[in-house]
Amino acid sequence: PNCCHRVLGDEKEFRTERSPDNLFMWYRLKGKHAAVPEGYHKPLNDEVEMTFGEWLEHALEKDGNALGDKDMIAKSNTLKERRLSLLMNKREEHDDDPLGDDEEGGKHDEDSEEAKQEKYFYFRINADLKSAREESPSKFVYDELTFLDPRKRKDSEFYIVDPKGERGINCRFGMRGVTAANHFDMSRNTIALLGGERRYVLSSPSQCNKMALYPKGHPSVRHSSLDWSNPVEWDDHPEFKEALINEVVLRAGDVLYLPTNWFHYIVNLSLNYQCNARSGISHETTHFIKDCGFDMHI
Repeated sequence: PNCCHRVLGDEKEFRTERSPDNLFMWYRLKGKHAAVPEGYHKPLNDEVEMTFGEWLEHALEKDGNALGDKDMIAKSNTLKERRLSLLMNKREEHDDDPLGDDEEGGKHDEDSEEAKQEKYFYFRINADLKSAREESPSKFVYDELTFLDPRKRKDSEFYIVDPKGERGINCRFGMRGVTAANHFDMSRNTIALLGGERRYVLSSPSQCNKMALYPKGHPSVRHSSLDWSNPVEWDDHPEFKEALINEVVLRAGDVLYLPTNWFHYIVNLSLNYQCNARSGISHETTHFIKDCGFDMHI
C-alpha cells in the first residue's frame, strides 16, 4: 500500500463505499423516482469521496486494533494527524475564497472522527484504457499490471481470454471484516490478489436455484437475498442449506479465474488489495441462469 499511497496521495478523492455494517450489498436505484419492490429496504452501504491516505489510515487502525499491533496503530495515527492538518489548511484556503465553490461536487464523508472509527470502507480505483493514455491513476494501474493489459498480448494472453471484451481493470482495497454479499457476474473474471488475504466462497451456476436470489428487476439483482453469515436467515430459505460450495483463501500473488456466472461471496481477512479484469462472456452455464429467471442481457 505504500507504493499506492505515494502515487495516489492524500488530496485526490476517489469513490469509496462506506457502511456501519461489514456486509456490503450492491444495488442500483435508477433516478429519484425509481420503482422499488414493496417493503424494500436499501442496504446500509453508500458511497463517499475519500483519499487513499484516509482509507489506509482506517484500514491500518482496524488491523492494528484486531491484532494488538502498536506499530500499525502508530502508523494510522500519523496518517490521521497528516490528514487533519491538510484538512485544516484547506479550510483556511477555502475561507479566503470569495466564491467558496466546491469544484469537485462529490459527496464527502461528513461523519465525525469517532463515527469513522466504527465504520467500514471499501476503496476502489476503476481504470480504463482511454484514461490510461495520459498520466493518471488509470495509467499507473495499467503500467503496473501488464498481465491484465489487453494491448500487451505477450503478457496478458493467458489472463485476458477475449481482449475485445475487456472492460477495464477494477482495483478494490478492503479492510479487515469487509464482506461482499454473494452474487454472480455475467462475464469471465480474472482476480489477482496483490496484498493481504481474502476468502472467496464459490459456487457453480448449477446451484442457482438454491441461492435465494433477488429476481430480475430488483435493485440488487443477481445477489442473494439473505446474509450468508447469519444462520438465523437460513431458515427462511431451506433450499440454501442444500447448496454446494467450495472456498479458497487468496494470498498475495494468487490469481483466481472466475468463469461466467459463478457465485462468489468475499470476506476480507485483513487489509488487502486486489485488481480484477473481465474479458468477454462464455455460455456453457447459460441454461442454469435461465432456469433461475435471468437472461444474459441484464
